[in-house]
Amino acid sequence: MNYLILGGNGFLGSKIVRMLLSKGNAVICTKRENSDLNRLNDLNDRINWVGTDIVESGILFEQNSIDCVINVACNYGRQSVLYGDVLEANIEFPLKVLNKITEYGIRRFMTIGTGLPDEFNMYSFSKKMFSEFGRFYHNKHGVSFYNLKLEMFYGPDEPRDRFIPSVIDSLLKGKDVDTSVGTQKRDIIFVEDIVKAVFLVLDSDLKGYYEIPVGTGEAPTISELLDYIKEMTGSSANINKGAYPMRADEPDCVADTSFLKSLGDWNPTPWKKGIADMIEKMREE
Repeated sequence: MNYLILGGNGFLGSKIVRMLLSKGNAVICTKRENSDLNRLNDLNDRINWVGTDIVESGILFEQNSIDCVINVACNYGRQSVLYGDVLEANIEFPLKVLNKITEYGIRRFMTIGTGLPDEFNMYSFSKKMFSEFGRFYHNKHGVSFYNLKLEMFYGPDEPRDRFIPSVIDSLLKGKDVDTSVGTQKRDIIFVEDIVKAVFLVLDSDLKGYYEIPVGTGEAPTISELLDYIKEMTGSSANINKGAYPMRADEPDCVADTSFLKSLGDWNPTPWKKGIADMIEKMREE
């Protein structure tokens, strides 16, 4: 199979690319001028990197046979520019690609979405809006569109500025951590299990429009997660819960895993085991 990956150089995208290549697929990945390709340096000779302009113009599809597109590109909205980068990364760019593949007769598109409530923030809202475009392209043009609605995910090689690795890193270094009281519940899933979910869906060759929750089906509170991390690190540092207030609209999130289970063997890593393994790997660094 020939795959086009949008955002294949990132934390999750690079793992999907590695799995695709391990299964003997051909992979084309988009990159921007400032893209960091370090996560896939050892596989550069097996990946065809192309600029986003080549994809948006349709030149890529004139010169290559593509069976499926996987969109892992995203922007969480952490920049100072109000929404602009989020809209471009989460709607405008993938929508141009979706439109082009429809023009060239490609009928499979997977996108990585979020299990957060649709209007929680611009990130979740933009992911929902793009999924609605996918519904339109399925209804009007027969594109099979899969929106994988991810819960909070983690892994030992995750960027250190994200919540779980930043807490672990601080505690391992004996630094205090300031948090909210953390009463919100979160389904947390090991990143390698997300890769397994991606391939459960791809291998099932589903036809249609699907919104697929991806998580463990269990949801500890953030407070419970913090307590467990402190216990497993053995740190003498403090976790100062309530050091800053919780957001008023902070949701509880847990995935309904029944659809994934209907596709095959879905037994994600229990969150305590995954976190313990992550701590040990980070401790060894």
